[in-house]
Amino acid sequence: MSRADGFSLIEVMIAIVILGILLAAILQPLGSLFRMSSSSRDLLERTTQAQQVAERVMREWQDPDKFERACLDLDTNPLPSNVTVSSRPLDLQAQPQAGYAYVASCPQPPSPAALRRLVVVVSGGEGPDAEIIVDVVKP
Repeated sequence: MSRADGFSLIEVMIAIVILGILLAAILQPLGSLFRMSSSSRDLLERTTQAQQVAERVMREWQDPDKFERACLDLDTNPLPSNVTVSSRPLDLQAQPQAGYAYVASCPQPPSPAALRRLVVVVSGGEGPDAEIIVDVVKP
């Protein structure tokens, strides 16, 4: 009996099993990396939405009456359901004068303050909520 050049079926099967084990060991961490990337993208989208809402509130609060009342025009432009906005009056040294209250539709009774701490929280999706905190000066 003469032996032909090449690998036997057993040698090829063992090589495929070893290659499979190595690929599984290499690809498993990559899967978790892709999941982290997706989670980071979701958090970035929520943070961007929170920033946009904070900018909208600061634009509306350029009106001194809306700033005094800590209110928004929510009837014509409501907030998304996953967004909460609250504010807290501060003195000139940025010390709290009262607790947080949710920002509501105008008209609200005035509550004079030199500064307001604005907190915008966007929830939803997997991972942590996005939160933006901004101190707004009275116009």
